[in-house]
Amino acid sequence: MKNSLTLFAQIIISTFTILLMSCNSDENNDILNSDCSNETCTELFLTIIISIEDQNQNPVALDSFEVLNLDNGSEITIPLSPSGLVLAQELGKYPLVADGGIKINQEVQLQFKGFINNQEVINGNYTASADCCHVILISGELQLIL
Repeated sequence: MKNSLTLFAQIIISTFTILLMSCNSDENNDILNSDCSNETCTELFLTIIISIEDQNQNPVALDSFEVLNLDNGSEITIPLSPSGLVLAQELGKYPLVADGGIKINQEVQLQFKGFINNQEVINGNYTASADCCHVILISGELQLIL
């Protein structure tokens, strides 16, 4: 049951991400690069997800979270709809970065911060990159324990 909820959450979060990113095609075109013109990509849309649990392996419900690109100081948090946030809180799974969130052939340093009652309660540092098709996690723990 828990695995099916996890898969369901990843599908829902990815769907919201696709909808949000498809609204601004000019921004997406800036990310594309001619070096990938001969690349054949799958139709899958990948999102790197962080799982946050307490010491008893229960999901942690954050009030909010943010993702920072440490290379340039920009915030790249993937916004969730209210129902998407409720689902993320129930499962303790939050998006770090998705396809289109990093320019092709770029490697970036990211920091995830989670908040409860406006206090930072957890954070993690990550290195991610993107090839012609998808984001790739290079380093960082995807399962955080609070």
